[in-house]
Amino acid sequence: MEKKSSIKKNFIYNLIYNILNIIVPLISAPYTSRVLGVDKIGIYSYTYSLISTVIMIGAMGTATYGQKEIAASKDAEERSTLFWEIFVIKGVTTILCAALFMVYALNDNYAFYYLIQIPFFIAAVLDVSWLFQGLEKFNYIAIRNSLVRIAGIILLFIIVKSPSDLWKYLLIICGSQLVGNLSMWPYVPRYVHRFSFSKKRIVYHIKNMMVYFVPSVTYQIYAVLDKAMLGWLVGSDYENGYYEQAHKIVNMAVSIISAFTIVMRSRMSYLYSIKDYKEIERKLYQACNTMAFMVFPMSFGLALIAAGMVPWFFGDGYDKVISLLYVFCPFFAFMGYSRLIGTHILTPSGRQGKSNVAQCFAAVCNLILNLLLIPKFYAFGAAIASVGAEFVIVVIYYYAIRKELSLVTVAKTGWKKLLSAAVMFAVLFPLTKRLPISILSSVLEVVLGSCIYVVFLFIIRDEFLLINYQQIKKKYFEKFFKKN
Repeated sequence: MEKKSSIKKNFIYNLIYNILNIIVPLISAPYTSRVLGVDKIGIYSYTYSLISTVIMIGAMGTATYGQKEIAASKDAEERSTLFWEIFVIKGVTTILCAALFMVYALNDNYAFYYLIQIPFFIAAVLDVSWLFQGLEKFNYIAIRNSLVRIAGIILLFIIVKSPSDLWKYLLIICGSQLVGNLSMWPYVPRYVHRFSFSKKRIVYHIKNMMVYFVPSVTYQIYAVLDKAMLGWLVGSDYENGYYEQAHKIVNMAVSIISAFTIVMRSRMSYLYSIKDYKEIERKLYQACNTMAFMVFPMSFGLALIAAGMVPWFFGDGYDKVISLLYVFCPFFAFMGYSRLIGTHILTPSGRQGKSNVAQCFAAVCNLILNLLLIPKFYAFGAAIASVGAEFVIVVIYYYAIRKELSLVTVAKTGWKKLLSAAVMFAVLFPLTKRLPISILSSVLEVVLGSCIYVVFLFIIRDEFLLINYQQIKKKYFEKFFKKN
């Protein structure tokens, strides 16, 4: 059996990968928001939301299912068969969904922009990141994509010069995605051998994929469809533009959460497959500590920096984004704990059915809230609906696993982080009102906020921070002093 990779190293690699998935639109946001304008950003947001929904449907939940199956495979032969069977099924369903969508797209007002984004569909077919995630080889994903994303950013600044260049912007983004996915294929033969495909197992895989397909679709409803509904119900490219820019900021922080949960999904799948329940309990306790350490300062920190960051980051005409970010502040905490429960307990233990019930209920709530709130509050309505749906799902998730993860454990691992984040906000909030709006001010706020958060955790003797500090001290500082 192959040696499992370090969780910490995989977390760092996957963090890079998740950041790079959004790094092009995020780093380029100050430039594109000024060059393209809010209405053109809105067109991108609307058209891409529909395309990503089609891709999600075509994938049929293979990202999660494939990762879980590969992680639990016993040898290279079984892994090879699983890989080709899942890859072929995903390829066929994605192509069929893309073909049906293009029939609609060619008759739409934005037909040209849909055609430009066809490389997204090809990239989706060729995406084999789930193989390397299942093998816990996240370095293959991160390193190759880094070079591609950097090249995409360079092209963006060279080529996109005016609002009429929106099509070039779209082509760079989807082209980068395609090249990034292609760059992983040279490493597939190291872990996947000859082509092996059994037609008899198609029904078996599709049946099991449907368990993961349901949450994929429901997630799409309250993660992406809100942008499409803004277009349908409001018909304003500007509202979609505001919402898109707010989402770029939120997604940057969410990528950190995703990097951790995706890494742990592979490890927890492995632990459940060998029934090591003692290690599972230990990992859950660590995960609660890690999640609390991340999400609470994210929530309070966003509220601190929003007003000072948006004007210099996006430029004039994006003031509404500030208020949208305030609405999104609780989103990190809700999503963090819902992802933790889903990836650490429900999915690895084979209880995806319970997860599906929660996802469906949350999706229905989100859909209803969107229908009620978007016509009246526009982008604010969509933001409230997204936060509300995430709150609903974490409540239902926790109820499903209440016997395995007690509220006492959640409170024990989280209350000091919550308190420290609140202290950070209380101390810095008056200062943010006096600082000028600039990049330097935002950097200063982040640095000071991080220092206050960590220092206060030391003062109140947070167990998680102290343990990690001792490990870092022993691993790096003591070695340094011994050498010198």
